[in-house]
Amino acid sequence: MTFATPSPIKPTAHDLTERCRQTAADLVAAFAAQDIETIMSLFADDATYCDVQGAGQRGDEYHGKDAIRAAFLAGFDALGEHTYEAVAVAAEGTTAFASWVLIHGRADDPSAPRFDGADHFEMDENARVVLKKGWLKGLSAVLPEAA
Repeated sequence: MTFATPSPIKPTAHDLTERCRQTAADLVAAFAAQDIETIMSLFADDATYCDVQGAGQRGDEYHGKDAIRAAFLAGFDALGEHTYEAVAVAAEGTTAFASWVLIHGRADDPSAPRFDGADHFEMDENARVVLKKGWLKGLSAVLPEAA
């Protein structure tokens, strides 16, 4: 008697969409905690990050995990105490969008300035970020050198 080897179950497009949506949600949560290790674990080795500041259509661009890590750490230092709230995440296939509010200070401080922002993510088949583009309203109030 012989048994057929079962074929591996291939993920569906819905599965990939959900994994990409979850990656985007996990990234926003990790940014809120400034958890650089979790953030970087969700990026592909050859990823590109387009910062909220810088010249040109896509802002300052960083290529590869080392450059991206350095940019994020510099951003954490420049912003000081901050977090994110009011997160909404949507995905279709390997494209995801996240909308959030940056709180410059403590979330429990109603006087802490708040700024709307959004991210556009492109991901690979493993739901790892290959491109992150960010937008932030009121950037010059948060980072005066960006004005």
